[in-house]
Order: sequence, then structure tokens, then C-alpha cells
Amino acid sequence: MYFSEIVINMKFVRIIMKNCLRNGSIILIILAAITFVHGAVPGDLDGDKIVSKDELQMAEDQLKEGKITSDQLEEIKHIKENYPRTIVDCTNRTVTIYKPIKRIIAFGGYDTEIISLMGDKEKIVGIPNYFKDIDFRRMFFPSLIDKTAPGSASSPDLEMILNLSPDLLTCWHYYPSKLEEQLPENITVVGLDLFDPKTFVDEAKKLAYILEKEEALDNYIDGFYYKHMDIIAERTKDLPEEKRPMVYWERLKPYETFGSPNYITRVIELAGGKNIFANDDFDIAETDAEKVVKHNPDIIIRYAGTKGPETGYSVDDPAQAKALRNEIMQRPELAQTNAVKNGRVYVMYMGLPLGIQGPIGEAYAAKIIQPDLFKDLDPQRMIQEFLSDFLDVQFDPSQHGVFIYPPL
Repeated sequence: MYFSEIVINMKFVRIIMKNCLRNGSIILIILAAITFVHGAVPGDLDGDKIVSKDELQMAEDQLKEGKITSDQLEEIKHIKENYPRTIVDCTNRTVTIYKPIKRIIAFGGYDTEIISLMGDKEKIVGIPNYFKDIDFRRMFFPSLIDKTAPGSASSPDLEMILNLSPDLLTCWHYYPSKLEEQLPENITVVGLDLFDPKTFVDEAKKLAYILEKEEALDNYIDGFYYKHMDIIAERTKDLPEEKRPMVYWERLKPYETFGSPNYITRVIELAGGKNIFANDDFDIAETDAEKVVKHNPDIIIRYAGTKGPETGYSVDDPAQAKALRNEIMQRPELAQTNAVKNGRVYVMYMGLPLGIQGPIGEAYAAKIIQPDLFKDLDPQRMIQEFLSDFLDVQFDPSQHGVFIYPPL
């Protein structure tokens, strides 16, 4: 059955129910049957998606008459007590969830990681097609690698999405409205900004709330995220401007960098530095060497991915990270910058400052930018703690992985 047919059928059921209720009669089998209609709220008889006190009583009567099972009644009771749940997503859209989420397409990647960390990975039925490109996910979320990939939020395979019958589709802040326009109303679309340390906790809590996983998320937020991020924030919050080094953070090709709106600006500021492009209004853009040289950065940090491979959990040989650093150090136009003259040029694994790995990346940035303030900070120990305590996997970062080069 196509989703368009399901939506039409659902509207038809609502019309029948309203007519039946108006006439004072109840079709007893509707309550049981409605449970199996995708998008319907179990126990809702009048089509308003909310289980009322009277509808709960009707369900209890249904159980006595053998029309529904005790499990169905418990589900209806749970919905009555806990729903609807409403959030305002990162695009300022008000989104209401009327029943427990059972099937999720997580198009953001970082949403997939949080859902898994909270213990709901079995609900994920679809992932973005680039999910397996990142070694962190290949290594530590292996059960998700073979999930169906119905395109991406920017280029969705609509037919495949419909065939997966999701209740919820999550994505980055660029895409919710566009996706919502293309999908039937029984698929809820939520935009989440899980990049920026300024918004990460609030956005993660929205996801936990609509999945009823608040306690599981709090265990991570209090036991790892705040535990480390608060230490960094406390030590850098009162640093005067003259003690904040200028940082040029390069993306994946020469002179591609980050401006004021981008999360990297917050990562740098929290670590005690200042983005040389903090006053520029672009998010990600290609600049030129002349502008970089004009700002004379004290520190250069270059992102590296795992496609090379150059850095990451699956890379043990730092040779390619070393070669990338050497390429930057040898650019003639950068020779007179403070960063190159003082050897403060670093290559960092791209996955670290993002999502649930955020505190690890922030710790590396803090040690690079304010080494004297953070002599006691041990990002390798944090990696081991994070993987062991929150993903239940064993990994020794002193023996495996290239996360920063040169080593701190």
C-alpha cells in the first residue's frame, strides 16, 4: 500500500468515527484495527490524535469484551499519560508527536549516533548514504552500516523513504521544510542542529524527549559532556582578548575555512582562542592566502578525514597526517605567519568536535590553543572513557588511531 493510500484511508476512518460518535454508536473493531493503520494513534476514535478520558474508558471496555489485547490497552494508557509531546525544532517549526516513535530515518548522521547511544538504535530503519564513510560509525555502530540508505536529506529517494514507513525523519537544519513538503503528514520531520556546542545539549534533549529517552541522555550529558566541557569553559571564560591566540581553521582543501555562523567559531572560542574569520558572515567558504596572511594566525588547525585515510580511529600510521602538515608548513605564502614560524600547525581528525564526540575534539582544541591552561587534560583518556562507558566498546587510543598530529 502506498502512503497516499494510507493517508486517504486514515481520513476515511476519521470520517467514519466522527459519524459513528455523532450517532451515539461505536464500531467495536475500529479500535483494534486502527492500531495497524500507519500514522493512526492507538485509542484515538475521533481522529484528533489525542486519547481522551472517554476513549480510554472505551478501550478498557474493549478489553473486557475481548476486542483488544492487554498489551494494546497498555499502549493506549501510555499514550494517554505521555502524549502529545511538542518541541520547537532548530528551524523554529513547532512539531508535535502524538504516539511513541517506532521507526526512524536519521538523515543527520549525528542524530543516528545519539539515538544509538540512548539505546534506541533498533528503531533506526534508514540512514544517510554517506553514513559508512566515517570510520567512527563503521567501527562502533556496525549494526547500522547495512541499514537501508534512502539517499540523503539533500537528495532523498522518496519512494524508498515511503517503503520504509518511518514515523519520524530527522535531519540537519537546512532541510526540514523541503522534506515536509514532499512527504505525507503521517511522517514527522524534525530539524536538529547537533554540530554547534552552543546548541548541542538543547537539541539532543529535544530528540531524547520525543523518544522518551531523557534519562539515558542525561547519563551521557552529565557523566561525560558537561563533565569535560564545563572544565574547559570555566578556565577560558575570563581570558582577556590579548591572551586569546588567533586561529585559522582550514577545512578539507587549501583556504576553505569557517566564518562567524559556523560551529568551529564556537569551538575555537570555548578553547580560548579567536577565529581569524570570526567577524565574517559566511558559514563555510573558500578564502585566499592573502586574507589568511593578513590576519597572521598564531595557530593553524587543518581538518582531515578518513577517506585518505589520513586520520581517525582506523588509522594507526600518522604518515599521511604528517605529510598534510608538511604541505601547510611549506606553503611559501604562509612562511612568515606566527603559526608556521613557531611550528603551531596541527592536523585534526574531522569527526572529533562534532556530536557525541564533541568534548573530545574540544579538549584537543583547548590543548592546542591554550597548552598552559590544559596541561592536565588528557583527550586520549577521554576517548577510552567515552567508548567504554557510553558505547560499551573497548579501544586503546594509545595504541590505535590518529586524532591529532603532531602528538600533543
